[in-house]
Amino acid sequence: MTPPGRKPLHGEDGFALIEVLVSALVLAIAAAGVLSLLQATTRSAAAERQHAVAYSLAQEDQARLRSLRLSTLNRLSQETKYTLNGTIFTVKSEGTFINNSTRQPSSCTSGGIAADYVRITSTVSWTGHPSITVQSIVSPSNGSLDPKHGTLVITATKVGPLPLAGLGLKGTGPGTFSGTTDSGGCANFSDLPAGNYEVTPSGTNLVGIDGQPPHVEKIGVSEGTTSTLTLQYDYGASIPVAFEYRVGTGSEYKPAKLDSVYTQNTSGSAAYWSPTKARELSFTASPIYPFSNGDSIWAGACSANNPETSTGIATYVFHSGEVVTQPLHLKVPALELTVKSGSSVVSGATIMVTDENCKPEGKTYRRTYVSQAQGHQSSASNGQPEYGLPYGSYEICASGVISGSSRRVYAKKVSVKSYTSTKSETLDLSGSTSEKGQACP
Repeated sequence: MTPPGRKPLHGEDGFALIEVLVSALVLAIAAAGVLSLLQATTRSAAAERQHAVAYSLAQEDQARLRSLRLSTLNRLSQETKYTLNGTIFTVKSEGTFINNSTRQPSSCTSGGIAADYVRITSTVSWTGHPSITVQSIVSPSNGSLDPKHGTLVITATKVGPLPLAGLGLKGTGPGTFSGTTDSGGCANFSDLPAGNYEVTPSGTNLVGIDGQPPHVEKIGVSEGTTSTLTLQYDYGASIPVAFEYRVGTGSEYKPAKLDSVYTQNTSGSAAYWSPTKARELSFTASPIYPFSNGDSIWAGACSANNPETSTGIATYVFHSGEVVTQPLHLKVPALELTVKSGSSVVSGATIMVTDENCKPEGKTYRRTYVSQAQGHQSSASNGQPEYGLPYGSYEICASGVISGSSRRVYAKKVSVKSYTSTKSETLDLSGSTSEKGQACP
């Protein structure tokens, strides 16, 4: 301040105003601090209220779970949403049977001990905050778990071996159950009446090592113990296949029509047919189990059609769910049949070719042809010859009407195994070995 009686200097003009501004700034900073403290206190109080609400929801859920039947708590997994004071709370409810001796969930590694009690878990979560978990156990009351009941543990694996999660499971027998395998490929079903069960797995695009989709499995459940069932499936692969045979003894190859291919691995094998089991120049083999060490593939429907030579065998390593687009070309041996009556060729005769060593699904399979204009086997009397066949030994029957009478002739143990030349066979309907008044079966 300027002393009394002295005129202020020009350089001190506005100093009082600066003092006022500085004082106001200090006051504003102090006020902001107080406001921040109030806001933090408010937020903390709100968080505490939300935490208290969440804990209350968890306790309420625990009370609800304790009121449920043990059969309902087994493998229970539920989610429920609540909106309170503008905040959305998610409550997850779970029930797991526990083995008392190991303190572990009754799982794929629990051994042969039945579950003793249920652990119930309530987890409450809401945006921006750690979740709250409350656990307790429910001990079965006397007689609520029958000592004559047992536990069934199912393990599902795929190539690797790796766990197969999400495999659907349904069981019928003295009791019923349903569920899916967890992330470890495991599913356990406790407190089942002892007896024999049929388990039906399900899953989209899954295939077993036998080339079949998930199918019914049988398993027994024993009293007071855990029974185990292991399933092996993976997502099937597919590949288009085409066939070709060598013409005569030359180097030229022609497309061949066939109806099946066979895949084989040290762990499994399977036959794949054209969609209608008709002979095709090409078709897609699917679904194929993707063995990690690859498959051997050849034409035919049996292991008996194995050419035992690399000429007729292809190898391929499939990946889980793989869709191959480039056709796989398989070479096959060739059989040139000629149906005659004396020196004349016969058109329109029925020809049946039966593989003597291959019986798909235990049944005799005959490939049926008709002789065309040159007397060779074909799909139609005006069609092109169809010489390609899987590697094997064949029984051949030809029948037709000669001079108004049905006649039949057989040729047996015809070896069709050469990849370098065409096997030729003539069937004479009027020859000494032909049967009068007979037709091919």
